[in-house]
Amino acid sequence: MARKTFDVLHFKNYVNSKLVLDTLSRDEKYGLIIALEYALHETGNYNGFGYIFKDDVRPCFPDKVGADACNSDWDMARDVRRRYI
Repeated sequence: MARKTFDVLHFKNYVNSKLVLDTLSRDEKYGLIIALEYALHETGNYNGFGYIFKDDVRPCFPDKVGADACNSDWDMARDVRRRYI
C-alpha cells in the first residue's frame, strides 16, 4: 500500500470540535477518541487531554484506594467530553 501523509493537527482539531457536540452519541465520540489517540501515539504527538468542563473531571479521594477512591456519582458519559492538547 502506498504511503500517504496525514495532517494530525488538523485531525486533532476536527475531533476536538466534534467532542463538544451534543448531537453525537457516546459511542461515536469514543470512536473518535480511539482513532485520535492512535494517530497521536503513532506519530509521537500525544500530549494528553483535558476535560471540557471542570465538573467532568472524575473526583477521587487521595486517602482511599481502589474502587473506594473515586466518586461513585461520576459516570462514563462525562468521560467523552474531552479536549486534546
